[in-house]
Amino acid sequence: MLKEECIRKAMELDWPITCLEETDSTNLRLKEIARSGDLRPRMLCAESQTAGRGRLGRSFLSPGESGMYMSLLLPLPKDALPLTIRAAVAVCRAVEEETGKALSIKWVNDLFWQGKKVCGILAEGVGNMAVLGIGLNLRMPKGGFPGVPIAGALETDAERERLMGRVAFHVKRTLDEDGQAVLSFYRQRMFLMEKEITFLQNGQEKTARVLGVDEAGGLVVLCDGKEEILRTGEVSIGSHQFLEYKQPQ
Repeated sequence: MLKEECIRKAMELDWPITCLEETDSTNLRLKEIARSGDLRPRMLCAESQTAGRGRLGRSFLSPGESGMYMSLLLPLPKDALPLTIRAAVAVCRAVEEETGKALSIKWVNDLFWQGKKVCGILAEGVGNMAVLGIGLNLRMPKGGFPGVPIAGALETDAERERLMGRVAFHVKRTLDEDGQAVLSFYRQRMFLMEKEITFLQNGQEKTARVLGVDEAGGLVVLCDGKEEILRTGEVSIGSHQFLEYKQPQ
């Protein structure tokens, strides 16, 4: 069972913490708490999830003892930079701090290690607050991740409670930090720069080349000879381009 005192020591924040053996979804349970009227910043985490959720309605496999599954109830950022971008930076900082591994970011907030996705982030609004869910694969489960060839794991023995606490610490830090400093880190780790991507627009698949990330976290692309900014949605990148990119040092 996850130990609250170990998480709190690493977190360095006086937030309520709820640790569960198993739940359907940490985001769902934390949203229930928020809707009950308790809107204090807090953490809810679980050993495993039976119905973990990702972006666009996807499921997130969350077996026991192989991953870190947590949700945070937070105020919304005070500027235009989205919480999900801040969270991606926070997880990168915490993982590097605890394991020495430098993760890469695929816009908007998927985190990769050695060409495999190891972390998913999901933010959902609850009134004027946000529930931020973070799932990080620490070790490959027996049988791997069926049907998800892009999924991987950090393969680290880092202590889960300490890593959870440090992630929460760095999320809070990015909320207090100047957005441009956060964005500078994000741009350095975002590996889509100058890559060719595909995305859906009005039901039509389009191809574009990535130019950068704007001040509000939008993906700047060159599509059909025109510059466009993608604010939401899913982008895809060819597998051969994964082989070309270098892991940040």
